[in-house]
Amino acid sequence: MSRVRTRRSPLRRAGTNAGLTAALLLALLLALLPVVWVVLTSFKPEVEWISDPPVWIPSDWTTESYSQMWTADGGAGALWNSLIIVGIATVAAMTIGSLAAYSFSRFRTGGRHIVTWILSIKFLPPVVFAVPLLIMFTDVGLYDTYRGLILLYTAFQLPFVVWLMKGFFDEIPLEIEESARVDGCSWFSIFTRFALPLSAPGLAATTLLTFIFGWSEYFVPLVFASHEHFTVPVQLSAYFSEAVGLEWGPQAALSVVGVLPVVLLALVIQKYLIRGMTFGAVKG
Repeated sequence: MSRVRTRRSPLRRAGTNAGLTAALLLALLLALLPVVWVVLTSFKPEVEWISDPPVWIPSDWTTESYSQMWTADGGAGALWNSLIIVGIATVAAMTIGSLAAYSFSRFRTGGRHIVTWILSIKFLPPVVFAVPLLIMFTDVGLYDTYRGLILLYTAFQLPFVVWLMKGFFDEIPLEIEESARVDGCSWFSIFTRFALPLSAPGLAATTLLTFIFGWSEYFVPLVFASHEHFTVPVQLSAYFSEAVGLEWGPQAALSVVGVLPVVLLALVIQKYLIRGMTFGAVKG
């Protein structure tokens, strides 16, 4: 009996591996199916956007949707607005948040539970702050401006940056920084020359996640901006209205173009991402 089990176990393992592989491939196919559909729709002529039954492969490949999105429908402006607002807000949130996280990690600023309290602010929906902030921004002239939107994006992303970066800084051995202090380094020098380079994987992962959250933000630019300062998510929803109807082609084209900055950023920092997604991220 033992010999029979021994001979069958490799076959059984092979069958299990094959089943898992097939399940993963099926899950990957289902996940990529909407992406493929959007990409194909962006190259379809207008008559095939609303065809019934749906047309998967365009019969006549065209870039008309991209031209319409870019020149006539405000897609270029929305993309430019998103790059300016989200880019600057991400840099600002990472700079301020990293400094605050390092202070909480090394000096226990505010006590043990201050980071949890800061993170709890992130759980509040933005609609809670909408009315008072809208009145305040209108009074001080920040409504529908790059400055106002960047300020809001930065403020809403800071709790996440602080919480995540503190976990990465907690993983850095204290002995390294203590040795640097003995050699005469200031705390700011230790932060820039040791803490940041050693936490580079976490810094990269946090930057990417912060950029993604900001890039997909819908409520803030919808409430605090007009059409001139709309970002990509708001512009995407503008293709569904009684005035313009259902413009599937330009919307698909803007979706394809809009995802490129996130993909490019991920490719640039990809060597840090795998380690950064796990290194220190579970620390509180």
